Amino acid sequence: MATVGFPSPAAKLSTPRPFLSQRGRRGARNLPICVRCSTEAAPGTAAEEDTASTASPPPAPEPFSSLISSSNVEKALRGIPITNADHYGRLGIPRSTSSDEVKVAYEKKCDQLRNKGLDEEEVSKELELLKESYGVLSSEEERRLYDWSLARSENPDRYVWPFEVDITQTPKWPPPPQCFISLVHKRRCLKNLA
Repeated sequence: MATVGFPSPAAKLSTPRPFLSQRGRRGARNLPICVRCSTEAAPGTAAEEDTASTASPPPAPEPFSSLISSSNVEKALRGIPITNADHYGRLGIPRSTSSDEVKVAYEKKCDQLRNKGLDEEEVSKELELLKESYGVLSSEEERRLYDWSLARSENPDRYVWPFEVDITQTPKWPPPPQCFISLVHKRRCLKNLA
């Protein structure tokens, strides 16, 4: 950071001509400008600026590997699995598990892993995998896409709607049959043409 020096003591200066941008209904005004020299700065601020500029930058946060992307949505639409990871299997829980139970299962698995007595490197690798699974299953949007992908890849011949596998919303009625959907779509198309 550059420092500009002015003779001490700093004096309050005013511009002899008006700023054109400050013209309004009242006409031109002289705006005061206050300039201070660096010796009047609070003690320690110059030293803090020097240490801040020479200190190393803070470490970058770890990148979050999100499943949500246009390519993954396209894969799910086609019935292709978006990941090879079995997040439910890693945490040892069924698909119908609530997000609160996911957290409890994650904490249990972490405790079990720490108590196994493995090397520190192996433990950190396994903890990263558990952390990834917890991240996917605790996020509503990530879990919705993951569940939808699982449902589509299990039976690619039958289309599964995303809301059919969303456990956060309780369906009030069963999903419409496939033939009903095509009839409704045909009627709407014919109605729009008329």
